[in-house]
Amino acid sequence: MANGFAGKILGINLTTQEMRTIDTANYEAFGGGYGIGAALFWELAVAPGEWDLQDAYDPRNVIALMTGPLAATGVPAAGRTSVCGLSPEVFPQPYFFRTNFGGRFGTTLKTAGWDGIVVEGRADRPVWINIINDKVTIENAEGLWGLNTHETQNRITGMVGGKTRFGDEWHQIGQEYTTARPQIVCIGPVGEARARIAALIHGSGISARTGGYGGVFGAKNLKAISVTGTGSVKVADPAGVVDARLWHAEAYPRGRMPDPGTAACMPCMNNDRKRNSYYGGESMCTDTLWFYGKSQDIQMKGADVIMRWGISAWGARFESIFREDIPGAPALFKKQVPLEPGLGWYIKYLYDLGVLGPGKRIDSNPLPMDEWNELIFREALCDAIAYRKGIGDTLAEGTLEAAKKWGRLEEDMNSGALRFPAWGSLFHWTLPCIEWAYGCLLGAGDPTWHAFFALGSGSTGGAGHPYTLEQLLEIMASKVIPYTGDPFMFSYSWKGEEAEKTGIYSPHKARQIAWARHYAGFWNESMAFCETQLPNFVNRSRPDYLGSSPDTEMRYYRAVTGGKESFADTMETGRKIWNLERAIRVAQGRHRNQEKFAPFMYMPGASYITMTGGVPVYENGKWSWQPLLDMYLDDAGVERFKTHFYELEGWDVDTGWPTRRTLQELGLGMVADTMAGRRRLGSG
Repeated sequence: MANGFAGKILGINLTTQEMRTIDTANYEAFGGGYGIGAALFWELAVAPGEWDLQDAYDPRNVIALMTGPLAATGVPAAGRTSVCGLSPEVFPQPYFFRTNFGGRFGTTLKTAGWDGIVVEGRADRPVWINIINDKVTIENAEGLWGLNTHETQNRITGMVGGKTRFGDEWHQIGQEYTTARPQIVCIGPVGEARARIAALIHGSGISARTGGYGGVFGAKNLKAISVTGTGSVKVADPAGVVDARLWHAEAYPRGRMPDPGTAACMPCMNNDRKRNSYYGGESMCTDTLWFYGKSQDIQMKGADVIMRWGISAWGARFESIFREDIPGAPALFKKQVPLEPGLGWYIKYLYDLGVLGPGKRIDSNPLPMDEWNELIFREALCDAIAYRKGIGDTLAEGTLEAAKKWGRLEEDMNSGALRFPAWGSLFHWTLPCIEWAYGCLLGAGDPTWHAFFALGSGSTGGAGHPYTLEQLLEIMASKVIPYTGDPFMFSYSWKGEEAEKTGIYSPHKARQIAWARHYAGFWNESMAFCETQLPNFVNRSRPDYLGSSPDTEMRYYRAVTGGKESFADTMETGRKIWNLERAIRVAQGRHRNQEKFAPFMYMPGASYITMTGGVPVYENGKWSWQPLLDMYLDDAGVERFKTHFYELEGWDVDTGWPTRRTLQELGLGMVADTMAGRRRLGSG
């Protein structure tokens, strides 16, 4: 068993009620976390060739909840849990997808002796999984079905026996003792309804929002997974882990101090959770902005609604910030472009148009439309979706499926009323931060990745900033191993020849997107580092403003695993994960011709927001910060970018499919054989 790993993965088939132990060592070449989850999905769902991989609610869908080797070792911000499988939220068809969540679940799973859980099949009645160290049972959940997520966690905690408060009392588990409550991930009534925007909820309101995996749990009749662990994880250099933590905290201090009463994911050093009990929402903007512009108290009550019902705050987004200064903005919004309008906003939009409401063509029953901006409406929306009452039956299928059913999809996608750039993902920092847009286009949804936000001059232009823009970009370019020495990777030029030569359609931008996807696949998804913490290029708390990446990552990695790999080696593993992920989607039918943005992305008004001061733009031989509020995409330019990116990745430029040469180079020869047998292997 390698350092950092528990050594085994729990496999559960809910149809047969069979359980097995999977040897983690067989999958360590995929890093951990998401990488191993993707490998298991390939092995269990794709390679056998027993189904067409089109229905996320098919019992043959495999959902994996995986931790990384750095979890439960004391490495801060590395205790997240990765979730992957077919996603019902992805549009226009389910695709392989991933999401993750923080809290204490991943750490506790490791201390129970498991690197992850893989669930297949469908139970014939509601069940929950109870893990207490090596003892695993499938329990009857009929008494839990219908409960909200807070009630579910309370009930399971009572049944498991952990009625203590953290640190107050000991209770015995076998020969061991613990003061910890069981850590639980569960669904609420929205997930039970198999809604495409159902979230997985854990602990203090931490959620896996995207992907609709709450609906997958519901389809499998799986109410919850509870884990209690009293073990530990072996690391190569325990003192090295402590030294790395001290060095990290002292050499790269965080500028924000935690607020009183807040909590952190285990074992993060950044207290960014609004509440430390498992009642209530977390601090993430999407959760609290169900009541954007309201008091914090009202915002938190809105977050409670999200968490209790188990709905995605992202997919069911209500409020949206508007801008009035977007050049060429559609007259439809009175030149006010909405940033992130989700399901709640779309309902109100149609209501204001006069096409949705009581007795209208789209009947709003049972929603109280005259109370749209009140808490009662949010409760009514969740209730309607959870029990598929009236309009709720359609809304449970998600915003785009609803628009399609109502015959409004094409019109509202073209106008920008539905700001979903690709694959059912809401507009989220998509332009001018085009790394989000391309990540969305090439993957299967919102990449949720803030790494290059450090480029914004608002993050780097404060008092004492010692660098010119050119110097800053040189520093950034020195850190993006193995694509170092190319500052044009960070240019957001989008007009004329410069866009093709050095800007957003160029080979330089292809390198930035490749680096981002490879890094995220290994470090954020497989090592489970929170993407708000790493990578870190700029640190405003240091006089020199230098960030800690990639030194931080490697100090922790080597102290835990004892591995001798270089940072470039880890990025190659990230490339391997990315190519396996691509192969899974190609097996589902993905082709270059399908990788198109929604029409509004190619029209004025597509951009929305940028960091304070803008993003780097190279034109006329000079660098400058520009806000790019007028930015939109060119279809031919995007196609040229795709060609550059496919060439860089070693994919067939005509199909976007990985080639045998690329897959074999990455140790994925068996994947290449399977793809060749299905006539989905790229040429070259």
